[in-house]
Parts: sequence; structure tokens; C-alpha cells
Amino acid sequence: MKDYLKKYPILFALPLVLLPIVFFFLAREPDNEISDPALFSTESSASLDTSESKDQEWYVDVKGAVKKAGMYRIKEGMRLMDVIDLAGGFMEEADQNQLNFSKLVMDQEIIYVPKVGEEIPTIQEEPSEGGSGTAEAETAKVNINTADATELQQLSGIGEKKAADIIKYREENGSFRAIEDLTKVSGIGEKTLENLKDSITI
Repeated sequence: MKDYLKKYPILFALPLVLLPIVFFFLAREPDNEISDPALFSTESSASLDTSESKDQEWYVDVKGAVKKAGMYRIKEGMRLMDVIDLAGGFMEEADQNQLNFSKLVMDQEIIYVPKVGEEIPTIQEEPSEGGSGTAEAETAKVNINTADATELQQLSGIGEKKAADIIKYREENGSFRAIEDLTKVSGIGEKTLENLKDSITI
């Protein structure tokens, strides 16, 4: 046996080398990757919220010169023209020039399509829950001295033509000094101004 070990010394050293290696692997704890539960929860919630937001259904009330006036269920991100299509399209006497087809429609909104020669009436709407009152109303006002055509068309009774006339007046006469000066613009009378008073500023 001694002669055998002398002839093959590696056989004696091999167990001494392998033993620590085997012990290391047996003693080592599994290094499995554990996802952070909080992170997983946050990502799942964000994904769920996004999904719910996309599937959220809103309701609008369509009145005036459309073929099928009534309440319609819509989804977030729809525009005014999408709602008009739901209502069967315009009647022949509808004044499309007073409408901004690209306007984003909001939940509980009243959409009124006027007839030719008719001004869009001011319709009182119930404020949505969570409104911040006077401060929010002030923020929502349109500055008739700085607003562009798109912003002006957000106003009740102001279509593409009247928005262009307001901008033309500013360019030729300078800024409005009082909101009453808006009546100096062609096509805007006292009745229109009365409807706009709470929505505009200078």
C-alpha cells in the first residue's frame, strides 16, 4: 500500500482537495433571486391604474342640431367630432363653424350644436367632485389678449371665424383694455359677451 501511494501520490492528495470543495457547496445557501415585494406591488398597481384609465367610460349630453340628441357613453381621449358621429352627425341647419372638432371631451360635459345664426347658450353644469372652487375657475379663464385660435375656440360661441376675427383685431388695434372691448370685434355682440364674461380675462 505504501509503495502504491508513493507511486501515485496524487491519490492521497485528491480527497484533501475535494473535501473542502464539497463542504463549500453543501454549506452555501441557495442564491435565488428574490423580487422586492414592494417594487412588484408598485409596478402591478401602476399597470392596473393605466389599464383602468384606458377603459374608463364617461358620459356626455349632446343637444341641439344633431340627428340623435341624447346622452352618450364615451371613453377618455375622445374628441368632439367623435361624439358628433355617435349622435348621428349634424343636421342640415347646424352651424359647424362655431365648433372646435378637435376639442377633447370631458366626463359630464354638455355639448350643444347651434343652428346657423344661433349663438351657443350658456348651460350651467354641475361641477365634478374634487373641484377646487374659485381658484380653479380663475385658472380656467382664457386671456383674450394672449390666447391663440385653438384656445379661443374653447369659449362658448367662439368658432373658427370669430377666433380669427379676435386675433385680427388684436393685431390691428393692440391688446384689449377691458373685456367689454370684445364687442368691437365683428360678429360679437352684447349677448355673446354676457355669455363669455365668466370665462375670459385680459
